[in-house]
Order: sequence, then C-alpha cells, then structure tokens
Amino acid sequence: MAKIKVEVTGAIVDGHAPGSTISVEGKSAEYLEGIGYVRILPKPKPANKESAPKAPAKKKPAKAKEPTTKS
Repeated sequence: MAKIKVEVTGAIVDGHAPGSTISVEGKSAEYLEGIGYVRILPKPKPANKESAPKAPAKKKPAKAKEPTTKS
C-alpha cells in the first residue's frame, strides 16, 4: 500500500509525540486509527488553475527590408 499522512493523537507512534504529522503505510494507518492512536488526514485536492481566458497572440507586422546599394 501507499504511504498515508496521519496525525498522532493519543500516544507516541514511531517515536513521534501527539500532534505530529507522519507518513505510515496504509495498513498500519488503518490499524492505528482503529485503536485511537492516529487520525488519517484527508488527501489534499489538486488546485484548479482557472485563469482568465487568454487573448489569441497577435503577429507583429513584418518590417519591410530596405534595399542596400553598393557603389
């Protein structure tokens, strides 16, 4: 299973005092939550990147090349 973030609530878990946030294996997290030692933290939701609609890029007008004269 994947690592899950938990907050230690009722006892010292893996040397971490209550109030600490640690990562443990999923099965261990479920067990520790069941006996009241930790609280599983919700997974953070991905941030929506909603920005203002972008205007289409405008091309710059090409400059006319001036002829060069050689004498």
